[in-house]
Parts: sequence; C-alpha cells; structure tokens
Amino acid sequence: MKTTQSSLRTSASRHLAVAILLVLTSLGQPFLAHSQAGTASLVKPTMEARSAFATGIEQQLRQAGIDARVQLDGDQRDVLRVEWQGAGRRDTYAFVNSAAVRSGAQPIGFRSVAITSGSQRWDYDLAHESMVWSPSQL
Repeated sequence: MKTTQSSLRTSASRHLAVAILLVLTSLGQPFLAHSQAGTASLVKPTMEARSAFATGIEQQLRQAGIDARVQLDGDQRDVLRVEWQGAGRRDTYAFVNSAAVRSGAQPIGFRSVAITSGSQRWDYDLAHESMVWSPSQL
C-alpha cells in the first residue's frame, strides 16, 4: 500500500513539474513582451514594475492551478518571494528556468528568487544562476 502511494505521488509530481514548465513557458511569452516594452522606456527599474511582475506571475500560477503567493521581499524589494506549498526540486527548477523568470525578472531589477514550500527553501541568484537549498525558517 505504501509503495503504491509513493509511486503515485512520484508520478503525479513528475507530471505536475512538466505541466508547470510548459504552462509557465507558454504563458511567459505574452507577459515578457509586455514587460520588455515597459522596461525599454524606463531608465531605472522600479518597485512598481517588480510589483506588477510579481502580480502577473501569481496570476499565471493560479491559472495553472497552483495555489502560490508571490510577493516582493528584501530591503530594495528586489527579491521575488514565492510561497508554494507542495513545490519540490523539479517544480522549483522548472519555475526559475521558465521564460518569464529567466528573461523577465532581472531586467526589471530582481536580484533573486526565494521559493518556500513547507520546511524547504530555495534561493536562486539570478545574476550567478545559482541555487541554494536550506531548511525554511518558520
């Protein structure tokens, strides 16, 4: 019984990760076109642009059936913080490598992405393209 549940859970999470990658990649293109058009005329990235980006990402995740909360964090509001219960390594990898995040976050001033899921936290540095996992500090 436990083996069946574990196999089912593993299979479901793999399918979810692939679905998330496909949805975020396809949904990211229209948002990117809008973001890049908006940032081309800006001399300096603004908190308002980052806030609109976070709102757009949250809406895209919810449209994909993912109950996530996306906010700005950090002293300069340059951290994209995503609270996503049930996210795993594959989900996190798919998210930070989606077209929307890879091409849209850094030009408007984001320095990193922090994804929290239960007792896990992933911090992705956009400039260095590096990820660090740590236990979440609740």
